Amino acid sequence: MTSLAPDALAAGTQAAWRRWLRRHGWTVGVWILLFGLIAYYSTLIPRFGAFQVASIVNNGTPLVFLAVAQAIIVIAGGIDLGVGGMLVLSSVTAAQLMEGQAFGVTVILAVLIVLGAALLNSGVGWIITASKVPDIVITLGSLYVFQGMALAVLPNPGGGTSEGFRWIFTGSTRGIGSNPWPAAVMMAVAVFAVAWWMGKTRSGLSLYAAGSDRTASYLSGINADRVKITAYAIGGAFAAMAGLATTAIAGRGNATTVGGNLTLNSVAAIVLGGVALTGGIGSVIAVVPAGIILFFLNPILTAMGVDPHGAQVIQGVLIVFVMAVTGLIEWRRRRQA
Repeated sequence: MTSLAPDALAAGTQAAWRRWLRRHGWTVGVWILLFGLIAYYSTLIPRFGAFQVASIVNNGTPLVFLAVAQAIIVIAGGIDLGVGGMLVLSSVTAAQLMEGQAFGVTVILAVLIVLGAALLNSGVGWIITASKVPDIVITLGSLYVFQGMALAVLPNPGGGTSEGFRWIFTGSTRGIGSNPWPAAVMMAVAVFAVAWWMGKTRSGLSLYAAGSDRTASYLSGINADRVKITAYAIGGAFAAMAGLATTAIAGRGNATTVGGNLTLNSVAAIVLGGVALTGGIGSVIAVVPAGIILFFLNPILTAMGVDPHGAQVIQGVLIVFVMAVTGLIEWRRRRQA
């Protein structure tokens, strides 16, 4: 009888390992892909060092934050085509208000902008739940509204921010440097905080429940409308953080930036990160390397000698391929269930 104990323990360990790999395998795979691409890129250029690493991390930060915003909303069963517009609006508002201000003032303004974006986007979520109009319709309208508001705030590129605020997102007071740690730490703290909330708290888990099956979640006592509004509010906050990062990197705001392109990039990033567009499945942690990969593809393809038009085709093929794979995985999971 005791001789069976080691075999049973080994079998249990293997089963636990398979469960973990089935649950987190995609996330691990995306991180491995990112590091593999970085290693490959280092062989394509004459010199690869701290400056190149900082450039990848710092310049990828806005897309990472925007992708996390989109992921939270999609996991809750929605989709936000207005996140790109929110990024632009937050960026130009920050540039307009922060110009010539001291570091402490710019930090306070940044907090207020994030809170304002959360409130504004929660209003979008409330309109969706109250009107019962599909998310894609309402948020497409919000994209144009936010883009128009951005042009009203800052008609021409300009504005600025403090040197200390630029350092927070770039590791340099001039926006160009070889220190990736401030941006990396900020991303890690923000993403792991929201990941812990979504995976360990009742209110966070309700996003997955509502996104998986709205009716079942309602019968379980979950207020699906409140969940969606909460998701849109948090998504708006992360979109605002993406806008603040954009202002810090560029040192100014630009309302002529096309928010629609940014939105499409955020959707592509969550697909690559394994977030199901049907809702209820995915991890914001996997979205981080996915966002950096999408930003990173252009430098890699340029170093390989691929022209910009060809690079767009390759990116499109990659997105379609990933969507096909995730669709097959979801189909298999439902068939087994």
